[in-house]
Order: sequence, then C-alpha cells, then structure tokens
Amino acid sequence: MNIQQAKAIPLADLLNQLGHAPARQAGSDIWYCSPFRNEQTPSFKTNSDNKWYDFATGEHGDGIDLVQRLLNQSSVAETLVEIERLMGQPRPEPKPPSPRREKPESSTTVITSEGPLVSRSLRSYLRSRGISDQVSRIHLKEVRYRRGDRNFFAIGFANDLGNYEIRTQHFKGSLGRKTITTVAGGSTEVSVFEGFTDYLTAITRGLLKDSQTAIVMNSTAMKDQVVTKLSELRADRVSLWLDNDETGRRLAGELTETLPDVDFQDQSNLYADFDDLNAYHMAMLSRQK
Repeated sequence: MNIQQAKAIPLADLLNQLGHAPARQAGSDIWYCSPFRNEQTPSFKTNSDNKWYDFATGEHGDGIDLVQRLLNQSSVAETLVEIERLMGQPRPEPKPPSPRREKPESSTTVITSEGPLVSRSLRSYLRSRGISDQVSRIHLKEVRYRRGDRNFFAIGFANDLGNYEIRTQHFKGSLGRKTITTVAGGSTEVSVFEGFTDYLTAITRGLLKDSQTAIVMNSTAMKDQVVTKLSELRADRVSLWLDNDETGRRLAGELTETLPDVDFQDQSNLYADFDDLNAYHMAMLSRQK
C-alpha cells in the first residue's frame, strides 16, 4: 500500500476498523467522540475532503496521521503496513472526479443470513490454510450479506459484540464494529492471538484445546481491549502467539510492560523462521507430503 492509496481510504472505514462508531452526522460532516480520549460530547469531526479535526486540541490531519497517532507508529512506512493490515487489502487507485454529479451508491451493509459453513469455495479455502473441517465447523459461520444492491458471502468469525471478522480467499474485512473475541474457558491461563487463522491453527495442531481460555485480537489496534479483558479474567499466565514482525514484537513488549504481574510466555520461538503460526503450520504440512 502506498501513501496515495492510504489517503484514499474513507476515514469512516478506518475509524470503524479501529472500533470507533460515529455519534452523529450533519451533512457531509461525521462527528465522533474523540478516539484520543474518553469524552461524552463529540468533538472530533471528519469531512468530505477525508480530513479529520479535533476541536478540543486543534489537531487535524488525514488517515495516515490518524493511524500513526492512535497506534503510536514511529514512521509512515510502519503506519502504511498497519493500515493495510486493518483494511485487509490494498484499495484500488482513486478514480478521477466525475464531471457530473451522480447519485452515490448505497454503502449500507445488511447481514441476510448466518449459518453453518456449506460453501465449497469457503471450505476449500480453509483447507488450503491447513484448518481442519472439524475445527472450522465449531468456530466459524457462513455469513451472507448485502451491500447496496450486491450480495456477498464469506467466512465469519464472531467477536464479543456479535459482529464478524469476515474472510474469503481474496478478501479480509469486518462486518459491524470491530473488537476482540474472547473464548472463556474458566482458566487464568490465557492464550492471545492476533487473528482467528492462527487461533484455529493452534487448535488444529493440538497446541490448544477448544475449551481453553483464549483472546483473539482481530486487530493489533485492540491492545487496550486485550489488557482490560486479561484483567477481567484475572490472568496470571499468558501465552502470546503473535506475528514475527515489528508490530508483533512491539505489542508483546507493551503488554508485558502494562501488566507486570502477569507471567507472559512468548510462543513465537516455535515458529521463529516464519511470519506467523499458520505459515509455520503450512510449511510443516508441506514437508509431510
């Protein structure tokens, strides 16, 4: 993803992926309670130019500035990587402005059905990632939804708000407000994963049982939600199954620093030569053939 592509992403989409819902809309201006602090009266606005303005502090900027500030990124390059991770895939180059005013296409998304995974293409994709059918049936759903006048279907992984992380072979995103997914197993030993593919990989490989307590972040932007949930669960030992990249390493360090009384175990040494647990899993399966 390059800078132009990142700046073309609607701020409303970025804020939604980061877990912030609008408070109200006035014309083309969308108002939020500031993502930078807790407040009751909205003071943060986005406009039709895809810019944001924080009236309480006078700060303003574009999508790159927003994500860099919220996620405490040290460079634009790191921020672009995180934006691509948040949005699931690079967006196409922005289209040139139309010479005439056209009726905008409705972007409202409506879930039309939720049920067992029956689509051959979705099940085939999960098998291609080394996820067993038995594990998929227990933890995933097939979600069908309509956006505008078009219908779609995807793999759905529910979060704690009852919304979904969605996935197909060619697309990764979310339906509804993003937050973490908690598997409450009743134990104070907790495993933490960045995404549901690694979580299901751990179960498929026998590294974790379905009944064990786990948190799937669904985005590294959910660090604060993870900290809160670990405190609620009174976790005393936490296994971190994070990606082998700068973001994963920084996240591990921040969690350890924030919760000094918790015994954090970094499990990434198991897949030290790979980007993440699923990549290691796929390599092991390939060697068995």
